[in-house]
Amino acid sequence: MLKKCVVLCCAAALLFTGCSHSRQIETASVIENISVEEKNGKMIYTFYPLTDSETPETVAVPAGSLQEAQALAERQYIPNLSLSKLELLLLHTSAIDKALQQDIEYISTQASFSPSAYVAVCDTKALKIIKENSGAQTTVERQLILCKNQNPSVNISYLAVFNCYARSSSREILLPYITADDALKVSTVKIKQ
Repeated sequence: MLKKCVVLCCAAALLFTGCSHSRQIETASVIENISVEEKNGKMIYTFYPLTDSETPETVAVPAGSLQEAQALAERQYIPNLSLSKLELLLLHTSAIDKALQQDIEYISTQASFSPSAYVAVCDTKALKIIKENSGAQTTVERQLILCKNQNPSVNISYLAVFNCYARSSSREILLPYITADDALKVSTVKIKQ
């Protein structure tokens, strides 16, 4: 009787392994930061995936809008792209007129974006430092909070910028402006609507 029980248990273990049609869990490519700049008449959206490396990984996607860049990046460059942890949208001074309003309006329609994520304008040197050093994003975030504390009228989040565009009485939007000579610095800049 014991032998029959052992044989039945072994047969059951071989037949019911549970792994014959299993799927591996897909890992998401979590994006921390996106920068937007205009180069040679084209808009370039650069995605910064979360990494533990000291040098950030970047994926540059030419597209006309953030919506288009996101779709293209998911299809061709970054499988399993996730923008749910996006913390910072950097707009180069060359991209403000073409990208700011349309991208903020797109973000406002997406439930996956955090309404408290930051928006900032930056110059070429600042963007270069952020592309070369992973710690630069943390520095920028701290300086944005300090800028907001010192100047409460500056708009540092997507939601605040969206609300400025929604108010028809607003003629200008005050945004943080990140510059760099030797180190990253944050001041403010007025953007006309």
